[in-house]
Amino acid sequence: MKRDQEKHVAYPAFLLVVSVFGLVISTALLRTPFSFGAAPSYRRALMALVYDLVCIAGILAVLFPIACSRVSGARFSSTESPQLLGIRATRFLGLLIVHGHHPSGSELTKHELLVRGRSYCATCYGLLTGAVVSLAITTAFAISGWQGWVGTYSAYLAYYLGVAAVIIGLLQPLVLEVGAKTRFVLAFVFVVGTSLMLLATELLTANLMADLFVILLAIFWLLSRISLSHRGLRSMRS
Repeated sequence: MKRDQEKHVAYPAFLLVVSVFGLVISTALLRTPFSFGAAPSYRRALMALVYDLVCIAGILAVLFPIACSRVSGARFSSTESPQLLGIRATRFLGLLIVHGHHPSGSELTKHELLVRGRSYCATCYGLLTGAVVSLAITTAFAISGWQGWVGTYSAYLAYYLGVAAVIIGLLQPLVLEVGAKTRFVLAFVFVVGTSLMLLATELLTANLMADLFVILLAIFWLLSRISLSHRGLRSMRS
């Protein structure tokens, strides 16, 4: 029992320590800007392409949780009752699109949003909505550059707003008991926060390596956020 408790505390602590370490490095990179050597348009296009691929992968993971359940640790069976599937899943062009990663029979209704008689995982669809918005933001940034009207102060403000969104998003499954609507908003802001950090890093450093480092952090934070959320679900069900 004691060992289980230690593992229960050690794993979230490990994720948070690594996240803080990544934030420290990412912030330090802002103070040592240097050009990557490539033209800004090519650098930003590559940065946006990599980040957008991550967003697309996240969107597909939300829409098809059965396929990604081996990675996320979620458990959802396509053999659930037709009545349950009618509420928690939709068939589109022969594909089963599940509205979340929660196990069947979950009584944790504060994790679910009810929209027109269907149940949607608040966190999952908050992440999906945030991914769609972030994809649009980074693509628009790569095309336009926004260099003409985004100053240094605004870039730093965007960066630290993104940091705050990431920190709140990581801590929420551990310390905040909130309703479904708040979970949706926090998950949405969490993903958008990573895009703000990325764009600010590009504007302040003009360095592709710094951009890719933030993208790697975003992937780690997303996986950590999903893992912490499912650990919270398991602890509440036990």
